[in-house]
Amino acid sequence: MSPRIPMILSATAMTLFAAEVAMADDAAILASCKTDLQLSDSGCACVLDKVHSTLNDKQLAFFVAAIKKDTATQQKAQMALSGEEMMEMANFMTMTPQQCQNQ
Repeated sequence: MSPRIPMILSATAMTLFAAEVAMADDAAILASCKTDLQLSDSGCACVLDKVHSTLNDKQLAFFVAAIKKDTATQQKAQMALSGEEMMEMANFMTMTPQQCQNQ
């Protein structure tokens, strides 16, 4: 067996795992949206679209940890954010539900 095959298989497995995590995060975002924000399915789809189009990876990690109520991960993610990124998060969390409520 070529030495590259295990590396390729490992990279493929990591990609699949990342996709599964992303899908689980999306499911958590949608569930939180319906429960906490009480938006319609289309309103929650709007929120999810804005999450992916607006937040960077560090902000997304903070946001997901916050809605999952994973305090340790949220604190770690918050430490990685700049002051400007935190302000962007505050604005996002305030404005997005209002922007998506009538979708």
